[in-house]
Amino acid sequence: MVFQVGDARAISAGEVDALIVVGASQIWGPPVEDAQPLDYTAALTAMRAILKPGDRVVYGEAIWSAPPTPQAIAPLAGLVDEYLSLADLLELVEASGFLVADFGEASLEEWDEFESGFAARLVDEVACLPVNDPRRAEVAGALRGQRAAYLRGYRGILGFAWLCLIAC
Repeated sequence: MVFQVGDARAISAGEVDALIVVGASQIWGPPVEDAQPLDYTAALTAMRAILKPGDRVVYGEAIWSAPPTPQAIAPLAGLVDEYLSLADLLELVEASGFLVADFGEASLEEWDEFESGFAARLVDEVACLPVNDPRRAEVAGALRGQRAAYLRGYRGILGFAWLCLIAC
């Protein structure tokens, strides 16, 4: 059986043998609009509650790869404690009833590719709008803002970890 993100809160213990949770921990925490730190504990507790010992999880989530700077946090939620370091995340995962079978972090090149792909929708939109369309300047501004946030802000500081977990 496959569950979608909207079903995550309704899954009961024993209904799944494995989970894939990638960039979705916020569904168990406060609304994203509240600009609160990512609630890894709520996510891990909820995941552990629906798994039997031995069940597997692929867990991917944002982390701080380096200490956050004011320039890095400004375009995000503006919180130094929004994310954890990889070491702190591994400790929290193990304290939440999981064994870490494997883990890693996305490379800077992978982040560049991700951010380029994210911006590509804006590039396409600008390219398709007539030169005299007032929306063109607005979308081009959004594109410049996104690139500046990444290149002058969180590039090399915000990271992405992936973990292969086994429920204890």
